[in-house]
Amino acid sequence: MDFRIRQLQCFLTLAELLSYNKTARALYMSQPTISFQIKSLEEAFGVRLFERDRQQVRLTEAGSTFRNYAQSIMDTVDAAHEKLNRIHSPLHLRVACGPVGQFILLPAILRMLAERHPEFDLEVSELTTEQQITRLPEGKVDALLMVGSLPIPGVRFDPLYEDTLVAVISSHHVLAQQADISVESLRSYPIIASRLRDCRFHQPFLRDLLEPFGITPRIIESPQSCTVQFAYAAAGEGIAIATRAMESGTFSNLVTKPFRETLPTLQLGLAAMTSNESSAMNLFRSVAEECAAAILLPAQQFARKPKIVPRSVPVFSERIQAG
Repeated sequence: MDFRIRQLQCFLTLAELLSYNKTARALYMSQPTISFQIKSLEEAFGVRLFERDRQQVRLTEAGSTFRNYAQSIMDTVDAAHEKLNRIHSPLHLRVACGPVGQFILLPAILRMLAERHPEFDLEVSELTTEQQITRLPEGKVDALLMVGSLPIPGVRFDPLYEDTLVAVISSHHVLAQQADISVESLRSYPIIASRLRDCRFHQPFLRDLLEPFGITPRIIESPQSCTVQFAYAAAGEGIAIATRAMESGTFSNLVTKPFRETLPTLQLGLAAMTSNESSAMNLFRSVAEECAAAILLPAQQFARKPKIVPRSVPVFSERIQAG
């Protein structure tokens, strides 16, 4: 029996996507290469793993059975790779970032680590909220930077920043010429929100946010990527709601507008498992706190003090903890 890790990777990706075209794009390989890898794997085991016709690709019974074994092998390989990395580089950490982390805080963290701890090996990835909830307790990522408090058993959440919400709209939007906008404007325009399969909390959060005003938002679903959602807003597809810190991270043809009314603030921070007390985790936490204090907290002092709304709305972190 002869098979390779690359073949298992192709198999697992194809088993998830059930499309040779999508698998090729996901792995940055050609479709003939994917087909060759799958055929080689089938020849190694002497069974067919997939059935394929013009309409669809589907796992055979043997393929479904093998899928669990293949995933176990890949998990073991990943664990071995991670262990060896830790031996080779004790200061190694895998971090997933939310938008404020990516656009605002991460550059300062990278700069400080390079200046003070050049031996620190930081691996950064972008995950959906649902992937974060799954992969942090599985040990596939070590920390989540600038996210809200998530319902993960055994997680430690260190608040780093609390920010006000603003509307992100196209510079060509009819509201773009106003100094600020009223929440009442959201009756007339759709709001861009993450797909439920990417984040189960975003759309309920927006509904809770607007419920005190008697507004039921019209949702335009988008991938959770902040860049994609800003692209939708720039195209005039709807209004995105983001934190004030993101004003410096938007596209050139976007503008941000504060709300006249007082809305709940959004608390963001660093999440890691309480069991992770590695030197890399402790050092990263210290650097993140120092950078947040230097960059985000001073900017918060200049936030506009808006008017008061009739009653309060649950903040995003409360909604998450309740979920």
